Amino acid sequence: MLSYIAHRIIISVPVLAGILTISFVLVRMMPGDPVRALMSPEEIAASPEFVARRRAELGLDDPIPVQFIAWVREVSQGNLGYSFRQRVSVTQMIGDRLGQSVLLALTGLIIALVVGIIIGVLAALKQNSWLDYLSSAGSMIAVSIPIFFLGLIAIYVFAIRLGAFPTGGMRTLTAEGTSLADTARHLALPAGVLAVNLMGPYVRYTRQGMLEVLRQDYLVTAKAKGVPQLSIAVTHALRNALLPLTTVIALQIPFLLTGLVIIEVIFSWPGLGHLMFTAIGGRDYPVIVAMVFMSAVLVMVFNLLADLLAAVLDPRIRI
Repeated sequence: MLSYIAHRIIISVPVLAGILTISFVLVRMMPGDPVRALMSPEEIAASPEFVARRRAELGLDDPIPVQFIAWVREVSQGNLGYSFRQRVSVTQMIGDRLGQSVLLALTGLIIALVVGIIIGVLAALKQNSWLDYLSSAGSMIAVSIPIFFLGLIAIYVFAIRLGAFPTGGMRTLTAEGTSLADTARHLALPAGVLAVNLMGPYVRYTRQGMLEVLRQDYLVTAKAKGVPQLSIAVTHALRNALLPLTTVIALQIPFLLTGLVIIEVIFSWPGLGHLMFTAIGGRDYPVIVAMVFMSAVLVMVFNLLADLLAAVLDPRIRI
């Protein structure tokens, strides 16, 4: 197992280097100028010398290979660069917002997993029933609806019309301090929208996995011996049925960042997604490249974790 892990890590190094090189070049080729994005048209027209001087200070006049080498040198020292707009360390900016994004992502993921697995198991046990058809239709609808549209519907219905939840933010501005209940109220809508967006595949994979496992001879024998159906489903079938789902979950976690960008912008949630959106709009190259770098690392790490988790759940894979 250790040799397998070492082999995967060695393979990941050139892949990661290629991803970073391509992403760095593409980000630098984005239309727009980060210096001009910080200034009004009047300021640009009045002080073109300042624009040129500022570009030189930021190293934007250097060739792209020179900029890339300088950035790699910074990364090798544990520094992801400095934001053009905020003029602070990108590492600090990510660290300040990482907790909020993790809270939102984990809450949505846990809700999606719990509800999706329960619905998938019930749909498999009640195959071809109204519950099965309803779960299949619901999962297809959840996958098909764009997450931004779902978020806007949730705000209109639950925040504006019903007034049950805030329209956005992480806490009430007029409240003194931060309370757990206030944070939970602000978290409910974005986490719920994220959970609905994630839930569809979990229902489908759980249902399909359960149907395949329930047809195995050892479970047919257990049922013939009078073992309760609930015990068969939960104790014997569910563990094997969740094997393909673990891979889906592990591979989906890094790509939560994409959904978080939309959700955090719609709900004004102060996380990494909102930071990424602001950085793209302001042509803040160091922040964009750092976020791409972090996403690439997460994809590779969770790819490896998916394989290891599959080996833990299914001894046949280890053999």
